[in-house]
Amino acid sequence: MRHFAKAGQDGHTARRLLDAAAHEFARHGYAIARIRDIVDAAGVNLAAVNYHFGGKEGLYRATLAMLAQRSQEDLPGASTGWGDLAPEAQLHAFVRAMLVRLLGAAQASPAARLEARELLDPTPAFGTMLEELSGPPWTRLTEIVAALLGPQASREELALATFSIAGQWSPFLFGRRVLEDRFPDLARCPDLVDRLARHIVAFSLAALGSPKVPPMATGNVTSVTGHESAARAPRMRRSVGRP
Repeated sequence: MRHFAKAGQDGHTARRLLDAAAHEFARHGYAIARIRDIVDAAGVNLAAVNYHFGGKEGLYRATLAMLAQRSQEDLPGASTGWGDLAPEAQLHAFVRAMLVRLLGAAQASPAARLEARELLDPTPAFGTMLEELSGPPWTRLTEIVAALLGPQASREELALATFSIAGQWSPFLFGRRVLEDRFPDLARCPDLVDRLARHIVAFSLAALGSPKVPPMATGNVTSVTGHESAARAPRMRRSVGRP
């Protein structure tokens, strides 16, 4: 469904519904989320859901599509000059972007929470979520890891390394409270996202056999494109577990 792309007042109403639905579905999941709460939050008539999306399932699928589109727009690699960066710098930009989605606000982004809910309790839209919402980031990370490992790496090595790197930020979606309770000083750091990004990249490069961790950019993700020292960092060509 693409009714939310319509221009004028109808399009405005659909966008308000989608924004409200993203937060409601992320908070409660598809099964428990109530259409009445969504329309109340959007400030629209109950009939607007059927008019624009054909019902709750249509609204849910359109919400996933909207979040997937926003996620791709924010995905590192869209900016000019991305291909000129060393894979180490690309990895830092990517890891930082993922951490911003999980820790950059009071709670994880609706896209991250909906993705987690689909993984734990799949709905009929699971395939859509996997392809449109999770697919592009996973493809981008796999490309970065492949560049770090080099052409001699096997598909199994590539898969294991990619899963291992992604696994380092995934716990913050579910374990944010644990971080705050067990490591309160770290959780309160104003540069928490940057510190975690540097740690994850350093840890990952060491595991991949990189003898040197390049300087990391600290600003927003787009600033990595202009990070000259990172762009000049040597490109490692090591396989998993090789000295």
